[in-house]
Amino acid sequence: MIDSQQFNQQLLTEPTLTFAKTYLFYGQTLFLSEENAHNLIAVAKQNGFTQREVFYIDNRTKFQGLINSIQSPSLFDSKKIIEIRFDTDKPTKKIGEQVAKIASHQSENLLIIQASALLYKSQKEKWFSEIVKTSTAVLSKPIYANQLPNWIHQRANYLNLQLSSDALKTIINFSEGNLLWTNQILMQLSQSDHPQPIHGKAVDEMLADMSVFQIEDLSRALLNKKLATLKIIQKLQQENQPLVLITTVLYRELDTLSQIIFSGLPFSQVCKQLKIRQNKQRDYQTAINHYDVEKLTNALKELALLDKINKGQHGGDGWLLLTKIVSNLVI
Repeated sequence: MIDSQQFNQQLLTEPTLTFAKTYLFYGQTLFLSEENAHNLIAVAKQNGFTQREVFYIDNRTKFQGLINSIQSPSLFDSKKIIEIRFDTDKPTKKIGEQVAKIASHQSENLLIIQASALLYKSQKEKWFSEIVKTSTAVLSKPIYANQLPNWIHQRANYLNLQLSSDALKTIINFSEGNLLWTNQILMQLSQSDHPQPIHGKAVDEMLADMSVFQIEDLSRALLNKKLATLKIIQKLQQENQPLVLITTVLYRELDTLSQIIFSGLPFSQVCKQLKIRQNKQRDYQTAINHYDVEKLTNALKELALLDKINKGQHGGDGWLLLTKIVSNLVI
């Protein structure tokens, strides 16, 4: 078993990599597993695996097409990449055993099994253990809050990016542990013309370029229960703004509002405890009069579901769900 970050490093340092027949990517951090697979596919394509096929597995899947694909060569070359993605978090024993059998293939093709979406209980099944035994298994461990600064530094070093302490703090505070968003910010900073080391002001400018102020407009309109909130969502979608960032901001706003209401403390006191900026307090004060606990609780549950959709852990149209969440609040 290999750690996901070690696996990425291995791909970088071994240009003449000898490929295994099967790779299994699993663990608690879907973003890292997705990244592992993406990096492996890129290296494999440089080494003659020019064709790629993706199969989604659920509890109604018929496997003959997948088996035929593994056993047959590519139309253009003798090797191709075949990727299996679980479309259910709890496959049946029969489905799991079939995937385990496929994992032991001996063809010239490269098989990738994406299993991070599986429940922990499913990963304890005998069939899953068989997949681990017959493949190169890559585990994506969670990145906890105390590990995030070091993880960001490693990413920055890989991108030849130097971060000052205030830049690091700004990224950590805004990302709230969302690795996908954090990686996107680091990549954009590495491609910018800001002098190094990067300072917090440069990060603030980058956030502004990502339409954070428009997202801030969205949260302010929502807290003040304005119908314009729906128009702002349409605009953000048209401009292809990152839904993962919008979700993070709105969840933070509604969660803070919920904490204010549940605290039972005087408004000024709880704002001081939660370190709410003076210019935001008026919005929260207004929101208290607009939203009850039940509405907030339902909205937070649906935003948690939206977060899973953003991370590929659940199916659905993210923008459609966001519009529904906001409509239920403001209409």
